[in-house]
Amino acid sequence: MYQQMNRRSESESERHSLRDRIRETTVQAILSAAEEIFADEGFHAARMGAIAAKAGVAVGTVYNHFEDRDALLGGLLASHRAELIERIDRAIAEGANRPLRERLRGIVAAFLGHCEHHRKFVSLALQQELGRFQQSYPQAWAKKADTMQAIYERVDGEMKRGVKERILRPEMADLAAAFFIGMMRALLVRDLLLRKGEGMAAELDGLLDMFFDGAGAGPRKGAA
Repeated sequence: MYQQMNRRSESESERHSLRDRIRETTVQAILSAAEEIFADEGFHAARMGAIAAKAGVAVGTVYNHFEDRDALLGGLLASHRAELIERIDRAIAEGANRPLRERLRGIVAAFLGHCEHHRKFVSLALQQELGRFQQSYPQAWAKKADTMQAIYERVDGEMKRGVKERILRPEMADLAAAFFIGMMRALLVRDLLLRKGEGMAAELDGLLDMFFDGAGAGPRKGAA
């Protein structure tokens, strides 16, 4: 009797596991399709039916997982956030014992690599920031804000560490992360607007040179 109950329990567990895998696969297919449709047609013009067709599922299946377009866009941004933060955390862990410049270089490379991988979608998201995005898609906007907060916390941690290591000037402690993220973002926007062919990675060292010229603890250009 006990063995029968145990086998029944294992069978139920396997069925739950299979359902979870099927659900995960379906959600990923929907998100991948949504990214392509959003990037090609725009957030406001994209139709749930087109996304369902691209994913190879029924429209009802899309709505079973995402109640509306805002929830779908929010789910896509949450997926991107997880991917990006995993990249950044891996870069931070790999560079933990390296100088600050190399640690920051790893963070920027992770950020730009993610943006390059999702280039069309990132370009669209940047274009929409000053438009109706926040009002039209409040759930998605919240996910985007969460991502920026997570990036800021990680960069700020490295900057505070850089001050303790006397690599950065103490007065830069509270501003360094905001300035650095702004430079990362500016490099991304520049590349999207004026693609020169060599990609963003080729300009990483230029970004780092500018940052350390301004925030570094050593002698500054033009100083008496």
